[in-house]
Amino acid sequence: MKNVQYEMFDLPEIAIIGKEGLCTKEKNAAQDLWRQANSDFREIADLGMKNADGSFVGFWGAMSDETLSFLPWTDDFSRGLYLAGVEVYEDTPVPDGWVKWVMPARKYLVTEVHSESYRELFEYVIKSLIPELGLRLAGAVCDFTEPATGQNKLFFPVE
Repeated sequence: MKNVQYEMFDLPEIAIIGKEGLCTKEKNAAQDLWRQANSDFREIADLGMKNADGSFVGFWGAMSDETLSFLPWTDDFSRGLYLAGVEVYEDTPVPDGWVKWVMPARKYLVTEVHSESYRELFEYVIKSLIPELGLRLAGAVCDFTEPATGQNKLFFPVE
């Protein structure tokens, strides 16, 4: 996985409304959470932040440790909370059946990712690229999909 393209990005505090669940080695709930969020999306579509052209700012597969401290997942990055949702304004009210997270401002190492290379890229960045750059993983990694382009990215919080 040498020559992985990445950029460093300072992301301000962001809020996300979505469907939350616990992922474990035995059951990765992420796909189920996305199915729930997508099937009920009409309930929150008007709440999502939008760009000037009317497209949504972004869809997040936000992750946190089980204490909701936004620390890395445990059990070899297989156990933690997952929130499948859309970026919203921080003061957006939360409809029944949905959860809002406010993620802290952080510096991120950001890479583009494709589903067929997700695991390999994830492990390479954590085990090789971040240490090679003299950085350390400072929190849970998040998935991001840019609606305007359909591009999927991984956001690795680093210090």
